[in-house]
Order: sequence, then C-alpha cells, then structure tokens
Amino acid sequence: MRNLLGTLLVSAGTPMITAGDEIGRSQGGNNNPYCQDNEISWIGWRRDDWHSDLLETTAYLLRLRAEHPVLRPARFAIGRPGTPGDVLPDLSWFDGDGRAMTPDGWHDPHQRVLQMLRSGLPDGDADALVVLNGSLDQQVVTLPGGRGRDYELVWDSSWERPDGVQHAETDPLDLLASPGESVDLESLSMRIYLAR
Repeated sequence: MRNLLGTLLVSAGTPMITAGDEIGRSQGGNNNPYCQDNEISWIGWRRDDWHSDLLETTAYLLRLRAEHPVLRPARFAIGRPGTPGDVLPDLSWFDGDGRAMTPDGWHDPHQRVLQMLRSGLPDGDADALVVLNGSLDQQVVTLPGGRGRDYELVWDSSWERPDGVQHAETDPLDLLASPGESVDLESLSMRIYLAR
C-alpha cells in the first residue's frame, strides 16, 4: 500500500485518491461498489496501529509533494534540459547500476530495478530521485551521477511510519548518499531522494 501511495504521489497529474485510501480501505478489491451497502463500501473508523501508520505516511507524502514542485510536475517531460543552462534533462531513467536505460532495458523481463531522476531547476527546487525495487530480493542499487550533489533520503516505503520516530535511531549520515554510491534497497520497495 505504501508503494502504491508513493508511486501515485510522485507521478505527474492529479493524484486520484478516494476516501479511505489513506487508511488502507481496499473494498475487498471491488472497484465498483456503488450498489454495495455493506462492509465492502463502508469506511471503518476504528483504526488499528497500521491504519494510523498508513495515514501518517499518506500525510507525509502529501506534505512532501506540496513542498517540492519537482514531485508534482506541471509540464510534459521532453527528456532534454527544460531550462537554459541546465545540464540535466527534465526527466531521466536509469537501471539499478546507475546507467541510462536503453531500449532493450525497457523490455528486459529480468530488469526489476528502475530509477527516475527529475531536474528541479525548472521549478527552483532540488532534483528528485525515485528508486523502485520490484524484485522479491533486496537489491544493491548504484545511484546515478546527477549534478554530483549528495542525495538525501526523504522517504523509504519500508518505513512503517515516517514521523521522526523511524529516524530517531538512524544516524543522519545514513540518510545521505553520494552519486555513484551503492545502497541496499529492500525487496518490493521504493525510495525518494532529494539532491541538495
């Protein structure tokens, strides 16, 4: 659920979130419950701890999106620098080794790690790097070069709750990674980095 919310909230366009998504209401997989007047369409207001954690994650991701225009692009990407003097394309794709994606890479069924780098310069913002691990195993991922600035990890979908408690025992230096550095990504997870 955290991966789906994270992916939705860093995608271009209006996030299509419906009431209850923020607390994990699944409607039992029913995408057309308009005629169901039962538990399928009701929202349960009593919450377990995981519901509160997911609500906090959703609120955090929405704040991150609101604070960083690079996470809510208003223009179509062209794959080239979108601002005069920018050295980065407005949108770039990389594999798990930090190399630019090739046409063959897009069709490789074994390619389960994908990195997206957006230039923040057109929006007066930091660059954003989104790293996705769609494999069932932990992966070592090499972060792309970008502008050569360190990346700060601002969200990881493996965190149950991104409210500061998660980071209380984390050394702040562990949240920074240099371009070309290898990081361990949990299975079926995603991360958002901002290049400062």
